[in-house]
Amino acid sequence: MLNKSDKTYKNRPVLFSLFLGIVLTLLISVASAVATVRGLGETGMMVAQGCAFLVMAMAVTLYMRRKDRTMAIYGFKRLTGANTKDALYYVPLGIIVLVQPVIGGFNSELSLGKVVLIVLFSLVVGYTEESIFRGIIWEKLKDRGSLFYILFSSIFFGILHMANALNGHDLLSIALQIINAFLIGLILALLIVLTARILPLIIFHFMFDALAQLTNATTTANEIFVVAVLNICYLLYGAYLVVRLTRKRRMRTIQNRPSL
Repeated sequence: MLNKSDKTYKNRPVLFSLFLGIVLTLLISVASAVATVRGLGETGMMVAQGCAFLVMAMAVTLYMRRKDRTMAIYGFKRLTGANTKDALYYVPLGIIVLVQPVIGGFNSELSLGKVVLIVLFSLVVGYTEESIFRGIIWEKLKDRGSLFYILFSSIFFGILHMANALNGHDLLSIALQIINAFLIGLILALLIVLTARILPLIIFHFMFDALAQLTNATTTANEIFVVAVLNICYLLYGAYLVVRLTRKRRMRTIQNRPSL
């Protein structure tokens, strides 16, 4: 399916990127509709959506391996001795994943089976979404320039996650959730451009989603506080990454400048 579409959109990377995101959204929507019609409940809904993500995960993996067996062009590569300093870029991600459980506390009422399901679900979601947004789309839009990719992927990522935001209880909560989705997409896009490595982003996405679902359900006021704290973290972190990327580009320009 993806291989035929890639040929169709060979010279249309933006359309192909939109196609990937829309296909993923449709798969999840169909799975959710089936679970709702059959009255499967919250756990059944997660299983159904997890199956949809798994199908997409297998499809994008086959696509990437056909293009590059090692998938290195999509960021699947290890840190080497020459770029171990890049690991420092990921330190703030460790702080961000702890915000929700630290403020809300873990939900001790979850069964072992539910915890395992949440972990597996979060793993397949993290792998699938990062492979698409920070892997395939990044590789497709490289020629358009880093700025175009960063803005496009961040906005697109935010739009496709608006459904979660609309579950908010009031306008402030909804607005903060939408900003949250855009900013997290912005940070991850900046990181893939800076480091060209996707595995730390997959791990972060997995841990962020898993810990969020393992956290106690919060009140509306507490939810707004959590999202506000996260948005502040994203803004500060994003500003730092923009500065680092700008400096890195300047250094590269100076190094490539012909000597007199």
